[in-house]
Amino acid sequence: MKQHKILPYIVTVMVTLVIAFVVAALLLRPRVLEVKPVDLTTVSDGEHIGICQNKILLAVVRVEVKDHKITNIEILQHKASYLKQARQIAAAVCAGQSLSVDTVAGATLTSSTVLKAIENALD
Repeated sequence: MKQHKILPYIVTVMVTLVIAFVVAALLLRPRVLEVKPVDLTTVSDGEHIGICQNKILLAVVRVEVKDHKITNIEILQHKASYLKQARQIAAAVCAGQSLSVDTVAGATLTSSTVLKAIENALD
């Protein structure tokens, strides 16, 4: 008889926990960011640090510029499991001298976060 009285409470607690988890996951999920083009002719030579915090996803980059060209982009901080994809995006930007590059398949949020960090460095 006691089990019948406790069971509704246990079910209510479990349902509440699941709903709380889903809501938290939706609120903390990174989003695709708008990345604007950067005019490299206005960027001074030297090293530029850029940071982008996309909810729980953080990217910190160092962008080296010489003669109004990106010579190197180093990922200083990023989630380890997506570091390879972050470096791919950085290499594509460096090769294309533009933030208008294709995102890495399966890493759209990482791609947009790194691109925004690079934009912030050059802005």
